[in-house]
Formats: sequence, structure tokens, C-alpha cells
Amino acid sequence: MDSSSTSADREVEQQRLGTAWILHHHSIAAGDGYSSSMQSCPYYVQSPLSSTLDDDVAVKASDEEDEHDGDGAGGGEEYYYEKMRPSSDQGGGVWRRCFSFSRRSSCSWITVQLLWRFLVSFGLALLVFYIATKPPPPKVSVRVAGMSEFQLAEGVDSTGVTTKILTCNCSLDVLIKNKSKLFGLHVHPPILELSFGHLLVAMSRGSKFYAENHDSTSFRLYVGTRNKPMYGAGRNMQDLMESGRGLPIVVRVGLSSYFRVVSSIIRPKFHHKAECMLLLDKTYDKKHQTQTFRSSCIVS
Repeated sequence: MDSSSTSADREVEQQRLGTAWILHHHSIAAGDGYSSSMQSCPYYVQSPLSSTLDDDVAVKASDEEDEHDGDGAGGGEEYYYEKMRPSSDQGGGVWRRCFSFSRRSSCSWITVQLLWRFLVSFGLALLVFYIATKPPPPKVSVRVAGMSEFQLAEGVDSTGVTTKILTCNCSLDVLIKNKSKLFGLHVHPPILELSFGHLLVAMSRGSKFYAENHDSTSFRLYVGTRNKPMYGAGRNMQDLMESGRGLPIVVRVGLSSYFRVVSSIIRPKFHHKAECMLLLDKTYDKKHQTQTFRSSCIVS
């Protein structure tokens, strides 16, 4: 930068000296006999050095214009990006305004912000607590305790029609093993159904109960009927019992239970179904006070 400016100053000084020499030469010629008009109107002759200097100055000016144009183009591009940048910043600003507040915000806005923060934090805390203390599903087992009463005799229904009348009472033992070390198990009243083939013979509903944490709880359920007209099915039941093959009876049990982890907010629920198949014999076991039977149960 310093060497180029020094060279330009030197060339300007040489041009000034050349121009002064030409003026001096013409003034001498005018004194030797040139007209007064020539004396009153001095003229300049551009030397080759001056022409070269002007070309150099023009080239430098052109370069400076190019640099200026380049700066202008760059500035335009920078201006373009500067115009584009606030749009993205503006979008971020909208989100920040929606999820932030300051001392200049209204009381209602501050309340809303604090409320949703509390709800989100509370929900996350409950989720972490549930994952850390999630109780395992209970283990349920069912077995037939006995058929304390089973009578199939001739009788009449309420309209006077002669038919087979059934009286029976079946009992089942249910064992629930609660493997949770923190929470007790609440069991809804179970539903029992006793059927012969596709015919529903009896239906009952037990009572609700509670299984302690990390403990096994057993209870007994009953299902039966008294003086129920069987009509055509009664004759089939009588024939099966007397044949020695056994009378097939199906007892179904439906169990629904839940853990109360956090009041009524987090309540894991479980559903179990049990199906027991009985083959009744016509003999009666006086020792165990039940109709002789064979049974098997499946819990799902």
C-alpha cells in the first residue's frame, strides 16, 4: 500500500515538472515574435509520461470500482441473509414467548406457565415412580372343592309341567399370590357360571376381597341352584350319570383385580379367567360330604 502510493506521487511530480517546462518554453517563444493571442491563451501538451499516468490512474479507478461493486454484491448477499435470519429468529421468539414469562407478564400468564410446568413435572415424577415400583401381576390358581349337594328328581314347574328338577351346590377354592412387596391387591367380586353343555344352569357373584402385599390369600366361592326345572336336559343328565361315564359339568370363574399405586390415578388392572371341568358320579362320598367327582381347572 505504501510503495504504490509513493510511486503514484512520484509520477504526479514528474508530470507537474514536464508541464512547467512546456509553459516556460512557450513563453520564451512568445517573446521572440509570437502573436499576443498565443501569449494570452497558453495551451498544454500532454507528454507520453502523463498519458501513461492517466492510464494507470484509470486502471486503478476501474479496479477500485470493481472492488466497490464486489463489496456491494457481498453486502447485498449479507443483507439478504440478514433479512432471512430474523424470520427464523422470529419463529424461535414465538416459542420462547409461549413457554416463558417475566416480571412484566400478567398474573394470569404467569399462573398458566407455572401450572403447566407443575403438571409436566408431576406427570414425569409419577411415571418414574410407577416404573420403579411397578407391581408384578398376581398368580391365580383355582380348584374344585366339591359338589356338596346334587339332586336330580322328578317334579313340576310353576305351570304344572312335569320335568326334572335340579338342586346343586358347587364350591371352588381360589388362591391368589400377591408378589408385590409394596402394594396390596384389590379383587372385584368374582363371577361364577355353572353350565351343562351350552345350557347355563346357575350363576352367582362373590364378594370383593383384599390380598395383602407379598402374601398368599385363599377364599372359597359357591355357585348353585335350587329347584330349577331342566325339561329335556334333565333326562340327558340323568342318563349320563346312570351310564357310569359321568355327568360333565363346566364351572367358569372370572376374576378382575387391581393395584392402587397412586390413589385412583395409577391403578394397574389384571383379568383372569378359570374354567373347571367336572365329571360327576352317581355315588356320594360321605367322608368328604360331596358327590364323587373328578375335575381339572385351567387359568388364563
